[in-house]
Amino acid sequence: MSEEQGAVIATGENGLDRWVIKVGNVIMWLYVIAVLISFYEVIMRYFFDSPTVWVHETTIAIVGMSMAYGGIYCYSTDSHIRVTIVTDLFSKKIQKILALIVDALVLTFSVGGGYAMYYMTTRAVITPAGDFYMQRSGSAMNSVWPTITKIFILLVFSTLVLQAFLHLLKKIQTFRKGD
Repeated sequence: MSEEQGAVIATGENGLDRWVIKVGNVIMWLYVIAVLISFYEVIMRYFFDSPTVWVHETTIAIVGMSMAYGGIYCYSTDSHIRVTIVTDLFSKKIQKILALIVDALVLTFSVGGGYAMYYMTTRAVITPAGDFYMQRSGSAMNSVWPTITKIFILLVFSTLVLQAFLHLLKKIQTFRKGD
């Protein structure tokens, strides 16, 4: 994985991976925004005795969505954490089989997680009567961040399903070739 001015150059396995990496290099700046608005809150609260209503909810939403995106970003760059102490004990062929199993499990997880997020998201945007609405937080700000966050995480899971399928397909093709 190479870096240029702090941003990862797209090196994913396929076009979707490269797209996820490019978008991730923009999303990473959301952490800077979260820090800046948190700093703003500290200044307003402790120096001007004028706390905000919006900073906490906004920061939680920004960081939560960024963390969710971080999962597909790591999957795209193949930089997720592995415990190789066990897999290194096996031959290359067994390691490839284990990699296939892992990608199949990722696909299974992402389909299940995507279904759960679809269920939660539809309840956040559609009333039992079938009308559109946006679930609100119920706090003093009463923002629509819960709905926006659920929609975003549903998109992340949908991307993960496609990623896992493409990664599994590539590993199957590589395994069949004997590479």
